[in-house]
Amino acid sequence: MDIKEKKFSSFYFIFVFILLLILILIFNFVANKIQKDKILALEPISINLLTSVHSNLNWNFEATEKKISVKPGEVTTINYKVENLGISEATGIATFTYFPKQFGNYITKINCFCYDAQTLKPNEKGEFVLVILIDPEVTKDSKTKRVKEATIQFTFFDYKEYKENKS
Repeated sequence: MDIKEKKFSSFYFIFVFILLLILILIFNFVANKIQKDKILALEPISINLLTSVHSNLNWNFEATEKKISVKPGEVTTINYKVENLGISEATGIATFTYFPKQFGNYITKINCFCYDAQTLKPNEKGEFVLVILIDPEVTKDSKTKRVKEATIQFTFFDYKEYKENKS
């Protein structure tokens, strides 16, 4: 083997060695990122449950728990209590909002009392159920992956007034 062949083989060896090092570093980086994403997906998100009632509706409305912990990908049932404090029958309808706003893109309401008008007789008490699923993709979106606490707020309005304003 002459000197040119030795230089070429040494160069080739060094090139392959550096290439292998780069590949190992890239593999470790990707594997570490995947592991962090899996851990992030398993961490529960704390959700504050806020409720309110418009002043034209004489109801008391509240979540049975003010704060819950939800793991993305799991179906969660949330219970609410409601009471008509008035002296006449009343019908209400609920609207909702999420904070941070982008978080709402990842919540699927499987069952929600908010889709229908609810009627209560005077002093009648009731229970409403909300069933949600938080999409695990929430942990991958750059706008929501660091969210560890969110808020869901429901507000009840007088249905007749709501319907008139909508027309």
